[in-house]
Amino acid sequence: MSLTTEGRAPGPVRYRLACDRGGCTERVSFDLVIAEPPPDRETDFLGHLLHEAHQAIGYIGGLGWVFVEGGEGYWCPGCSAPSRTRPADAS
Repeated sequence: MSLTTEGRAPGPVRYRLACDRGGCTERVSFDLVIAEPPPDRETDFLGHLLHEAHQAIGYIGGLGWVFVEGGEGYWCPGCSAPSRTRPADAS
């Protein structure tokens, strides 16, 4: 998976996202201010680890990026749109 973060909530978090489709080099980075602190590590360990990633899901979708289930990861708008030529399909 190619979503990485710098920073911790609450506060500013920088996100870097790279398309996981083979052959694609599309990348995007953005900053979000996350107001809510992560859940307690003892109470919700996975939620604590993934807090910042979950906060960005709506924003990432708004940029046109799609999460492809089954281990594929995030695909950029060009690779996820069925009507566009995908990098691996280009001649």
